[in-house]
Parts: sequence; structure tokens; C-alpha cells
Amino acid sequence: MLQYTAVGIQNESRMAVTRDDYWADLNNLAGSIEYAVWNCSLDLPVRLVAVSEGGIGGWCLGGGDEHLRIYRDVVPEIPGKETEFLGELCKKFNIFLVAQMIAKDPELMPDKIFNIAFIIDPNGEVIHKHYKTAFYQREPNVAPSDIWDHYIERYGDDPVSLFEAVYPVAKTEIGNIGTLICAEGSYPEAARGLALNGAEIIWRTQYPEPWMGNGIAEIQNRSHAIFNTCYVVAPNIGAIWFPGGEKKQSCGKSQMFDYRGNITSEYLGPGEALVSSIINIDGLRDFRVRAQWQNLAKDMRVEEYKVIYDAMMAKGGIYPANLCMDKPPLTEDQQLELVKNQVNKMVSDGVYTPPTGWEPYDVDPEVRQRIDEARNRK
Repeated sequence: MLQYTAVGIQNESRMAVTRDDYWADLNNLAGSIEYAVWNCSLDLPVRLVAVSEGGIGGWCLGGGDEHLRIYRDVVPEIPGKETEFLGELCKKFNIFLVAQMIAKDPELMPDKIFNIAFIIDPNGEVIHKHYKTAFYQREPNVAPSDIWDHYIERYGDDPVSLFEAVYPVAKTEIGNIGTLICAEGSYPEAARGLALNGAEIIWRTQYPEPWMGNGIAEIQNRSHAIFNTCYVVAPNIGAIWFPGGEKKQSCGKSQMFDYRGNITSEYLGPGEALVSSIINIDGLRDFRVRAQWQNLAKDMRVEEYKVIYDAMMAKGGIYPANLCMDKPPLTEDQQLELVKNQVNKMVSDGVYTPPTGWEPYDVDPEVRQRIDEARNRK
């Protein structure tokens, strides 16, 4: 029977400003992984260890010219020395490791910083990379849609090839694993994309406060598990130390869910901790092929759902594509200006009904020009 223990590591990490900050987190993480495997294998052998988003180096944040400096001087490359270090742990403990770093991948596209989830197998090899598809307004990194023309050039316009490139799933000996990073887990389509590419386990982390304490992340993750008949492994960072090491912001509430949305493990507090639960892949597979109702993906009437996005594309899309093809990401202030543009568009398209007396926002001309340039690319 394919059944084993999975562990989610809740560690404290640093908001990296140098490459050394990544290594401080990695060295701390090595001890946490060793303890987790040693102790949690008292149930069943640990085969899967998951680390939160932000658990290695936090978030190197910088749009505009700062983006290029961080690319050059701070962020690691995947694969690289950091993943080699983690790969040695995977070989030592015979585990698959799911983690994330703000990193570069010049093989995909140079001079761009991505938020990358990755999986390392027990041979120490990086077998999966997923590039975060959606950000909140405090994260100026590059998503696939920001360089969409490059994706079309690289993968072609075949829908299946693009689907597998944007929502990849690692088919492994311990099950099929997909990854969702923080804000992209706010969109049901992202999790469904993984499920329809075969995912049986979805790693989805993390949210900062207040979205852990007010229950939003838990609702989303339980829903991903139920809608897609998937396990969801959702470790969160225990705290993030800000540059200088004099101040930290606590977080927590790491959780794990079975494929019917039940919480199987949780740690509600902040700080260094872990969650651990049994993953029964054969049980999930049996349920998927024998259940009549809650294996919901089998009954998707895709023609009915396709018209939603066809209609939105006919109206010019929603979030502007290709914003970073020729330039670095917007700064944080510019991101907030972009929000104004997006709200104006939703009102104009009849999606949002504004309150009485509302007037369309004035959008910074530089941001407006950036949007127009992206939409008018040849």
C-alpha cells in the first residue's frame, strides 16, 4: 500500500538582503528536517517534507531598477548550490522535498526574478519547477502572464503544452504533486489546473496575517482539497525576521488536509514547529475511481465553463499580459496604481457595480502607458 508520513515544516526565516541570508535559513532548515524525519517516522516512514513559501530567504522585493540589482547580487538560481545543499538532505533521508525561493532562472528568461516552487527527489535532483502565477500588490516579481509572448514563443500556442508549462505536476513514486504559492491559491482555477494535470497532493503556502487569523487561507485550502479530491499540505512560516534582525512578524497556523477537506494536522501558534499526517495515496486513488459524487472533477462540463473565459477575453482580458516582456516589474507604488486601472475596467465591463457617487480612478500616466504598451505589443 502506498502510504507514508508527510511533514510540513514551520520555520522562522529572514527577509534576505544578501545571499548569505538564504544560507542562514538553509542551515537552520537542515536541523528542522532532520528532527522531523527522526521523530515523525515513528508513525510511518517520512517520504515527503514541505517547507513554507518564504521559508528560505523570505521575499527579495524590488521593482524597477532595484529588480535588476537584486537579480544580479542577491537571488540564487534554480537549480544551483542552494538546491544541491537541499538535495544532499533528500538523499540522506530518502525524502521528496517541496520548497520555494525567490530566484532567477536565466534558462527560462534572463534579468527576471521569479517566485519558484520546486521539488527535489531522493536522488537530489530538481524534478519540478513552478513559477508563481499571481501576486498580491506587495510582491513585484514576474509571473508567466507578465512574459506571455515569451511563453507562446517557447511552448507554442498548443493549449495542452501551455497547460503543462503553467501548471506542472510532478509524477513521482509517492504520488503526483503540484504546487501553489500564496496568492495564486486564491484562485480556484489554479488548483483545478493542477488537479486536471493529475495532482493528488497540492502544496499550497502561505499567507501573511491577517489572512491566516481570519480563516481565509483555511477556507481556500479546504476547498481546494474538496473540489479536486486532493491532499493539501499547507505549512506556513512561523515568523519572518526583517533586515537587520531586530524585528520580526509572527505568523503560523500550518495545516494539512485530506482529500475530503478534513484537517488532519494543524499547529495554530507561531514560531518553529511542524505538522505531520499520514498520506494514503492508494486510498485517494480508490476513492477517485469508485466514489459516485465527491470525486467532482469527473463531472466537469468544460464547455459551460469555457464560455466564461472566452467572454472575458473577448472584452480584452482582465489583468494586462506582457507587462514585463521588455521592462522590470512595476514598483510597489505602481502596483497600487495598477489596482485603480483594474477596478476601473471591472466597472466599465459591467462586472462591478460601483456605489452611488463613485467616480473612476485617475491612474498614473506612466502606469497607463505601460499597460497600453503591453497590450499593443506586436
